[in-house]
This record gives sequence, C-alpha cells and structure tokens, in this order.
Amino acid sequence: MDKTIRLFQQDPYIRYCNSRITSVVTGEIAALVLDRTIFFPEGGGQPSDLGCITGEFGKLELKYVFEKDGIIYHQFRTDSQVAPVPALLSREKIAGASVLCELDWDRRFCNMQRHCGEHILSAVFYELYGGVNRGFHMGEDYMTIDISFEEKPEFRQMTDEMFFKAEWESNRMVWDDLPVSTRYFERKEEAEGLPMRKALAIEKDIVLVCVGDESNAAGCVACCGTHPRRTGEVGLIKLYRWDNYKGMARITFDAGAKALENCRAAAGLVNGLCVRYSSEPDTLIDRIDKREQKNSETRQELYDLKQAYLAEKSSEIGKEMSASGSTYVKRFELLKAEDLLALGKLLPELSGKLAVLISLKENTMILISDGTPDCGKIVKDNAAVWRGKGGGGKTGARAMFSAQEDMDCFIEFIQKAY
Repeated sequence: MDKTIRLFQQDPYIRYCNSRITSVVTGEIAALVLDRTIFFPEGGGQPSDLGCITGEFGKLELKYVFEKDGIIYHQFRTDSQVAPVPALLSREKIAGASVLCELDWDRRFCNMQRHCGEHILSAVFYELYGGVNRGFHMGEDYMTIDISFEEKPEFRQMTDEMFFKAEWESNRMVWDDLPVSTRYFERKEEAEGLPMRKALAIEKDIVLVCVGDESNAAGCVACCGTHPRRTGEVGLIKLYRWDNYKGMARITFDAGAKALENCRAAAGLVNGLCVRYSSEPDTLIDRIDKREQKNSETRQELYDLKQAYLAEKSSEIGKEMSASGSTYVKRFELLKAEDLLALGKLLPELSGKLAVLISLKENTMILISDGTPDCGKIVKDNAAVWRGKGGGGKTGARAMFSAQEDMDCFIEFIQKAY
C-alpha cells in the first residue's frame, strides 16, 4: 500500500480536500485509508485532527487519526446517527470511492497555536539558560515541557526570576511576528546542514521547523506537527507554574486561544473573590488571610464551647443514669452522631448499664456500655429488622435509619429487651 500524501505538510491552512478511499479497515476499529489527507495524525506530542469525511454513503465523523508505517488511518465514530456504518462495511462497494474531507479548523488552529507556542518557549529557555526540552505534553487543559539545564553551567536550577523572564521573552517573540518556516529533507545528512538545538534522532523523512532566523539553533528543531506561518498568530503564551521534576523543571503553560480561555477563567475567579471579600485584586490575598484567621479563631471558640457543653451534659447524664434502669435513652435535637461519640467517651462508669444517645438530626443512635450488654451484637442482630444498618464493638456501636419511625421502633425494642 502506498504511503498517504500529507496535504497538511504542504499547507497546514487547507480546510477541505477531495480524496479517494484506498482501503477500509473493519474489526476492532473502523477506519478509512485515503490516497491523500488534510487530517494530521497524532504525533510529536500533538493530538490528531478531527473532522468529517463525506461520500455517496453519507457523512462520517472522525474520532481519531493515527499513522502506521507511513499509512494514515482515519478512525470514524460508529455511534453517530449520521454515519451509515453498515454500508461502509462492504469494502468492495466503497473502495476507490471519491470523498470530501472537511477539517475541524478551530481544533486544528488551536493545536497549531499551542504547538508553536511550545517551540517558542523551548527556544527561549535554550537561548537564555541553555535549557533543553526533554519532554512535551499537550493536554486538554494545559501543556507541559520538562527543561533540563545542560548547556550553560551558570544555570542549573529554575528560579522565579528565570520563569517570568522566559514568559516575557516568549511573548516578545510573538509580538515580533517572526516567520515560522518548515523544511523537508529525505535524509539526515541533508538536514544536518541547518543548526539545531537538539540532535536528530531519525535518519530519513525529516521535517525541521524553524522559528525566526534559520541560522539560530535555538529556534530550529525536528517536528512533525502543524504550525502557523508567523509567531504573531500564536497570540499569547501564558506560563502558569513550575515544579521540580526528576532533576528538571516542569513548566505548565498554554498558548493561543486556550491560554486566553484560561486567563479569562482565572480573571473571572479573581473578580468573584474580590466581590466576595470586598477587596481589590492587589489586596485580595491579605484579605483572605485575615478572614481565614478570624474563621480559625471562631472555629476554636465553637470547639471549646462544644467541649464545655459535652462535659456538662456527661455529668448530667451520669446523674440521670444512676437513677435509671438498666437502659438509659437520651434524645438530642441538634447534636450529630460524631458529637454523641465524643459525649459517650466522657460518660462515667456505666456498671453494666446501656446508654442510648440519639441524634434526631441524623436518625442515628450511639450505643455505649462497658461491654455488657454487647453493643455491636445488639446492632448486628436486630437493626436490620427495622431497616437500619451499622455496626461497632462490644463497648460502642452505631445504628443508622432512613426513617425516624423505624428508629423509634428499634429504641422501643432495646428498652424492652435490655
């Protein structure tokens, strides 16, 4: 089978083309092979293009494009309402058929902006600090590059100053609207005539992308992706953070429309916080810190008050239990089950009695004893009869109910049985 002609390499701005189906793949995947294509297959860290292929059989929506041995496969959705998949399964019927390819241009251009933004940022780190890009990932929400400081001994570790300067200089290259050129070479020896910031790892069919002056090694590197003609089309490069990663610096960033979307979202978040905290952006952090400090003090005060209340209640319950029978039941309107567990730990010696503390707020009861009777066994053997669930040990257990009526029945059972 002949290799697929790559129209996206000849002109990454082509949005439509006429092609001919050369093969149909069925089985685990459903895919078409075309004689030529505008769809970029996933590679070089860049996701594949998407779009539609239309023929006499109808319209197919692509979900993934990949390459194997020089052949580009266009995998289409089989769950689409507009895709007459059964008609496609007859290879003889459509092999050789003419089709119209339509590119999802917004996705393509976004990826062109982002990929070129990565080239620009990598070139800046190399030029300024001798940093070599050793890893690139283009994710759905952000991109990362892993920079290893190798070429300039005075730079061995990332700093905030280096980080912000790299962002500024990257955007300066965008503002300068530099040319982005793509060169194709059949053999490695031909390509090595140009200076490059990374040695070539392939022997043939080489694509070099140069940002700015082709004589500057910092901006020239092998790449199979799609790129705009000029850096100005990238629009914006925004660096978000850096982290130490396996002896390198991992830079999280984005470029183009995606960076603008993220900046807009961040601005919306900041504006919302400013309204909530009655603050301006430059004083927001200080205002939040003060509010958090106040909240922390309030939480501590509430905790201290609750502990005092529970201590008082435990003393009160101790007196009531001494005058009660073998089972003591106490209902609480506002306390939660966790509060009752803390209260149970403060109770005096139970001496063979069973304490049942009830949270009406959560339809939950806490059983407490000195082991006689066995609290866990009471819940395990009987709670399910009234659609309850729970468990625990000999000296403490919990039972939860969806309806208060069921819980009341279980309480009545306990009072009669124990």
